[in-house]
Amino acid sequence: MKKTFVPTRWTLVFLLCAAMLTLMGGAAVAPALPLISQVFPDVPEYLISMIITLPSLAVACTGYLVGMACDRFGRKPILLLSLVIFSVAGSAGFFLDSFPAILASRAVLGIGIAGLMTATTALITEYYTGASRVKVLGYQSAAMGLGILILETGGGTLAEISWREPFLIYLVGFVILLGAIFAIKEPAREPTHGLRDSSVKLNMRALLPIYVTIFIGMAIIFLMPTKLPYLISAVGSTSLMGTGVLLGLMGFCAAVTGIFYGRIAARMPRMQVMFLCFLVLGVGCCLMGFAESVAAIAVAVILVGAGNGALIPTIVNWISNEAPIRAMGKATGIFSMSLNLGQFGSSLLVVPILVIVGSYSNLFLVTGLFAILISLIYAVVWRRGGQSSETS
Repeated sequence: MKKTFVPTRWTLVFLLCAAMLTLMGGAAVAPALPLISQVFPDVPEYLISMIITLPSLAVACTGYLVGMACDRFGRKPILLLSLVIFSVAGSAGFFLDSFPAILASRAVLGIGIAGLMTATTALITEYYTGASRVKVLGYQSAAMGLGILILETGGGTLAEISWREPFLIYLVGFVILLGAIFAIKEPAREPTHGLRDSSVKLNMRALLPIYVTIFIGMAIIFLMPTKLPYLISAVGSTSLMGTGVLLGLMGFCAAVTGIFYGRIAARMPRMQVMFLCFLVLGVGCCLMGFAESVAAIAVAVILVGAGNGALIPTIVNWISNEAPIRAMGKATGIFSMSLNLGQFGSSLLVVPILVIVGSYSNLFLVTGLFAILISLIYAVVWRRGGQSSETS
């Protein structure tokens, strides 16, 4: 009889290290966008922004297939391969001189991020159950926030050297790979009696509202790496490191929220948490719309980070309660698709809005009002009794 693997502390450490790379992995070079615009002056701004958003589109296009691969070949092999792709494709921008080649490498990077997000989330939902799962999902959110802090502040610091250096930060994936090889094992599976994982169906009626919610949430949150640098410039700051620090501050606040998420979820029903997430996101974006200084933007960024830190673990635990274990790869694959489609769609959706409202300040204000509207919808659902404990 095969011995069941019990995840160790080191298993959790390297799972969380891999999770650090997922949420804003494509945005690590965001502080260098103004410099890249100067290097490629003939490339329009929306294409420059695709350096950040194209990985998200790649995840959206490949997430389901990566999820099926996770179910078929196992979580660990996909995780290890994805770490290699993340490091190689992510750092390629340091060596490339052609803008189309840089964009191509960013698309490949997205495949690696899809594998990391799907494999780490599936492993967590299989290794842990009940209150332990909720607690670890909070840690995962904290790790994602810490990843934003490290990647964005590191990217901002390296951007002070030149536009190329921020791409080197992706090499951290190789360091995590070495630990993951030894610390992470494939979860034990129940006998299938001839049933293929690919034949296990998902209840899309229950899951679709969850996927739509994460799409909307990420479309809002991803305004930070793509449009915040321009808002900061509009209020008179030209420091690339300062931009990285502000984006890192958002990650830090997400990390703090994630650390305490287990306690939050134990005291509030899920729909109340969703209401508060979008309310905080909305208030933060509205504050950015009224901000006239970097200090005011920093306060707003703190709120956005806090909302982000609670949103993702709530969504993931919601999915884990609705999806069968043997189809968890597919379920988390669609989750990563929805999340990253929201990130990619963010830059496209704001183009016509920006034309209409006329400024980045107004863009954030309109976005904030929309987020508050979403929060009110969840408030109605919560008050009508559409709620369940996060630890259930």
